Amino acid sequence: MKPVMLYAIIAVAAIAIVAGFGFQLGNPPPTIPESVAGNVLFVCPATDATWDSIAFGLSPINRYIVGAFFFAAVLLLFGWGWQLYQNLLSDKFKRDSFKNIWGFTKIWFWALVIVTILIYTPNHFRRVEITGAPGNWVLCNASDMCDSSVANCPNHMVRADAVHAH
Repeated sequence: MKPVMLYAIIAVAAIAIVAGFGFQLGNPPPTIPESVAGNVLFVCPATDATWDSIAFGLSPINRYIVGAFFFAAVLLLFGWGWQLYQNLLSDKFKRDSFKNIWGFTKIWFWALVIVTILIYTPNHFRRVEITGAPGNWVLCNASDMCDSSVANCPNHMVRADAVHAH
């Protein structure tokens, strides 16, 4: 058996054991008082200014970008269909006829990946607004909470009814 396969099997077994027995790596989640359990959400300030500013700068033209990608996808479909039709007519598969359309497909795919990363930042789907609290906030995990006695603790427990989707 190859060493890489052996390491993969060991990793899968370790993950199954850790998940099955409820082991936890890292800091344990804070204890939440019973009186607020189920009524609070954990939020922290959005700190990813670079990605957020790029996404904010692209937001006025998001519809045009998405439209351009759908237009290019339609062109790709027609291009692939036309090349398949030409090969069907000649009753012979000509590999060279797909060279340009395959190159355009690769460029389109990677451009789509890059633009998606630029438009939908890591904070895009976690962003929330808090009633009465200015600033940019994102949802956090309970395990991200730090002790309230720590100065510069970025995470906060907030009443769930004060948190709204952005």
